Amino acid sequence: MFLKRWLRRPFAIGSVVPSGRLLGEAIARATLAAIDGHAGTVVELGAGTGPVTRALLAAGIPANRLAVVEREPELVAFLRRHFVGPRIVEGDAIHLPRLLREEGLSAPAAIVSSLPLLSLPAEVVNGIVHGIFEALPRGAALVQFTYGPNPPVPRALRDRLQLVATPGRRIWRNVPPAVVWTFRRPEGA
Repeated sequence: MFLKRWLRRPFAIGSVVPSGRLLGEAIARATLAAIDGHAGTVVELGAGTGPVTRALLAAGIPANRLAVVEREPELVAFLRRHFVGPRIVEGDAIHLPRLLREEGLSAPAAIVSSLPLLSLPAEVVNGIVHGIFEALPRGAALVQFTYGPNPPVPRALRDRLQLVATPGRRIWRNVPPAVVWTFRRPEGA
């Protein structure tokens, strides 16, 4: 299913293969660190076929604390068949604050993104990232991975939103190699 979706819309999917196990584990570790001391839901954006969802659940994030946002109806149906417990929300991340309100979800503890920010148009990335930090309380984190050498949130946008960007180690054994980044707006910013 993943390959079929990629062939139809390669720039919307961002990779020819789903996230690997090691990348999923790194994302889960970064998410657990990000939610330490934060109450609320963990929101995953762009779940695809669910490799990161699976890693988050395996790392101990309770299913009832996980909300998964996916815009592709075919993938939403797949996720609903394969994951019992997490709330699966059909919608586009560009409308995240509205989607969360409509689902009755309060401020998230963290947002995990598998969206291909480096291959999306700048105005879409700006809209998504602004929406993420509109939804996140100060101090809460966006966990985002990238295959590129640079942070997936452009510098001008990081500066405008006063984000602190922290990279993890490059995961060389993932195909392609990836880095998990954590972005926060500090409490006093």
